[in-house]
Amino acid sequence: MVDEPPILLVAGLGNPGSRYAWTWHNLGFLALDYWATDKGLTFKPGRGDYYHLDYHSPHGVITFLKPTSYMNLSGIPISEMMRYRKLSPENVLIICDDVALPLGTIRIRKMGSDGGHKGLSSVIAFLNSEYVPRLRLGIYTEGWPGELRDYVLSRIPDVQRENVEKLLAICREAVDCILAEGLEPAMNRFNSNFLKDDEQQE
Repeated sequence: MVDEPPILLVAGLGNPGSRYAWTWHNLGFLALDYWATDKGLTFKPGRGDYYHLDYHSPHGVITFLKPTSYMNLSGIPISEMMRYRKLSPENVLIICDDVALPLGTIRIRKMGSDGGHKGLSSVIAFLNSEYVPRLRLGIYTEGWPGELRDYVLSRIPDVQRENVEKLLAICREAVDCILAEGLEPAMNRFNSNFLKDDEQQE
């Protein structure tokens, strides 16, 4: 296996405040909260526009970050933390929602464009690189009557909470796999639509 740069900063994208707490666009925040709760860890306010925690792994200290600069400016606190930790873009894993993917889908990539995601666009701009690993969580469900920009900011309906929680649990496993084994094994194991896979097994 080709050696990969280690992931030393994991940033989940979202918007701060109770208004956005359980919206589709905040799945990056929710994924980090789910991961931290499982580990018995708690995010604390940072010196900039972010909440953070440090996780001590066999590969070194890994910082988990939730930017509070609002989605469209996510790249600012992430780039600040990168400079503080002296990291390269390849050391950063971005977790975010993706309305182009159906709910239940995980897509891990080592690089790529922003795909129309404003938060990812900000990260790429402030890091001045598309070589930023990302884990995208599919959020689209059929039947939305309006614009997609309204969908991403809408609240996750109660009927979908079980599916979302399952996705968050699988995302937690994917993050652990990335940190322990690297991106390639995680891509091979987790790039799938897990809700669709379950339906086919039933």
